[in-house]
Amino acid sequence: MNPDKPTHLILGFTGGIGHAVAIALSKRNVPIKVLVRNAEKAKKYTDGLRNLEIIQGDASKPEDLKKAFQGIDVVHYCINVPYHHWEKHALQLLKNCVDAAIEHKVKLIFPGNVYVYGHAKYNPVDEKHPHAAHTKKGQIRMEMEEMLALARKEHGLDYTIIRMPDFYGPYVVNGFSEKIYINALKGISLQWIGDLDMDIEYIFIEDGGEAMVMAALSDKSNGEVFNIPGVEITASRKYLSEIVNQAGTRSKINTMNSDFVFKLIGWFSPVVKELVEMLYLKREKLILKGNKFEEMIGPMPATDYKTGISITLDWARDFYKL
Repeated sequence: MNPDKPTHLILGFTGGIGHAVAIALSKRNVPIKVLVRNAEKAKKYTDGLRNLEIIQGDASKPEDLKKAFQGIDVVHYCINVPYHHWEKHALQLLKNCVDAAIEHKVKLIFPGNVYVYGHAKYNPVDEKHPHAAHTKKGQIRMEMEEMLALARKEHGLDYTIIRMPDFYGPYVVNGFSEKIYINALKGISLQWIGDLDMDIEYIFIEDGGEAMVMAALSDKSNGEVFNIPGVEITASRKYLSEIVNQAGTRSKINTMNSDFVFKLIGWFSPVVKELVEMLYLKREKLILKGNKFEEMIGPMPATDYKTGISITLDWARDFYKL
């Protein structure tokens, strides 16, 4: 790696975490490359970003990855696969990236999630918590992380896992999170899922991107896994109420917490069908502990909810022309 100006490649740039990584890199004025399938679409996401080069290609094609990996020091794997495509595509997409990273001796930064832990055996959850996924998607995530560990053992791959709770913020577009902000700005009811009053945490997406870049630039992170919690424990009702308050509307907050209703809707929606097994994360406490990152890498980025929500509302107004 060039210690002064390492070149970073982002896979999944137009997604929330990919764009957040680009922001964190741009602040440091380091060279950024992004591999995208649609270069024209990607240009809409580049405002305010410096030193960014767009490469048109498909991360599912090894030949396109090989081209993109030329002259790269670090790759940020930010590809987001819709839930109902995980079984078919998630593992192969990561394998393509791992193979390219091994061949070109590139450090790989991987945004992990809490699915691998399953039900929390204690709180707050540290990196030593057992991986005991009880869901199909949690087991796939375990296989993905095992792939990284095996690549390090057998081929010396430098990788880091930055494990985070649910995201919110600009460019977090998943058919759920952004609709909360859109509806709040329009004065329409907010439809949530799970327990509104359970202890929970959310991470501002740009804090997640900052943590990934901090780890990418540190040799201490090689082969390590770091938990990155949200700024503080909250409750979904409090989080949603702040959104409505800042939006200046009177949107009502509704919640859907019935397995039967979800399964019924799942007959007609493949996305909702896959969501059912993840409902436990909206009903059970699972809070991350971030001491390891602070001790090894540095102070954790931590945007308070009020500020993060304000930034996200501003983005939604502009992005959706509200």
